[in-house]
Amino acid sequence: MSPLDVPSLRQLRAFEAAARLESVSAAAREVNLSQPGLTQSIHALEARLGTRLFHRRRSGCYPTPLGAVLLPRVRRFFDHIGAALRDPAAGSLSPGRERRAAAPARVTGAQIRSLIAIAESPSIEAAARRLAISQPSLYRPARGLERELKRSLYQRTARGVTANAQGAELARRFRVALREIEYGLEEINAAQGAVVSRIAVGNIPHSGEPILSAAADALLRSYPAARVQVVDGHYEDLLNDLRAGKLDLMFGVLRRPAWALDVGEERLFANPYVVVAGARHPLAQAKRISVRELGRYDWIMPEPGAPRRQAFERMFAGLPRPPRVGIETTSLSIYRSVLAASDRLTLMSRLAARSPESAALTVLPFRSPHLARADGVATRVDWHPTRVHLEFMGLLRDAARRLTAAD
Repeated sequence: MSPLDVPSLRQLRAFEAAARLESVSAAAREVNLSQPGLTQSIHALEARLGTRLFHRRRSGCYPTPLGAVLLPRVRRFFDHIGAALRDPAAGSLSPGRERRAAAPARVTGAQIRSLIAIAESPSIEAAARRLAISQPSLYRPARGLERELKRSLYQRTARGVTANAQGAELARRFRVALREIEYGLEEINAAQGAVVSRIAVGNIPHSGEPILSAAADALLRSYPAARVQVVDGHYEDLLNDLRAGKLDLMFGVLRRPAWALDVGEERLFANPYVVVAGARHPLAQAKRISVRELGRYDWIMPEPGAPRRQAFERMFAGLPRPPRVGIETTSLSIYRSVLAASDRLTLMSRLAARSPESAALTVLPFRSPHLARADGVATRVDWHPTRVHLEFMGLLRDAARRLTAAD
């Protein structure tokens, strides 16, 4: 399910109410539909999913085993929607207890889809093209959401209308909510014997790729129809994607910023930085090396603020003047090419320095407490993984333990 393929919230509300109340008539009254209308909504949802969700008896309606699989995800979906609408960062709802309580029930799938598309596009024109609809067809539900919530969600820029800060935050929260429905559909398929789960992993550069690769390979041996999507990128971009539900987890160096309270981290293994040079570097045969000797050489490092650059700055803090960083990059291939052809130095994680691609390089005999580093996984605090996600996390832990035992 694409995040822009938003299901009918009317159908989901009808399903949740009927399952909770075990009565079509009571559910119809709660969601303000006629009994035929509620029944039609449930039938439409069942047709879309290709499965029965209820057993209908004289005493009431009761979820089937597959309906019981979907129900917790639908409830979490609406919990996310309600929490998003109450979040001050996304703007406060207008005063009035009744309006605050009723707002989540009046938001539509078209409104959610429009807001997400606008928030993730440079302009409303680009968002309409992305959805393959006309601008008026996008504009109407987008403005309708503003009127319903009585808050401003959009702004006009030089490139056109796009989401403001409140709209962007609300879109992020809506996107996380939609991931619950995707999980629910995956769990229904798994319960029917077809595991087609998608695991989206953000891979932080210079991490333990062998561990990630081993876990992905082991998972796909058990579930050949599953998909492991690995996204490489800068930490900040991956963190934003994790918080928006585009990623299920991040793998690599643990460096959660203090403000990201909705993200938790789990340490898997130590992966300290080491000083790396080309195999023919003047220091390659040294038995002991001082910080002052390292300071005589030019370095290749990532931009200021990156964890390796911070470790570099701590390591040389005692020198009158730190060594020069002549090249700034995060590309491992450039690191390896430059180091093999020059006397420059760098810091790499221990695993990156051990990889076969680094065979032309050498690790210098230098140790410092400033080079400590821990790697692991970061996930959303409120993440409820599927069984397949849990198995993948277990495989990551197993691969990390094997690495630690080998050391």
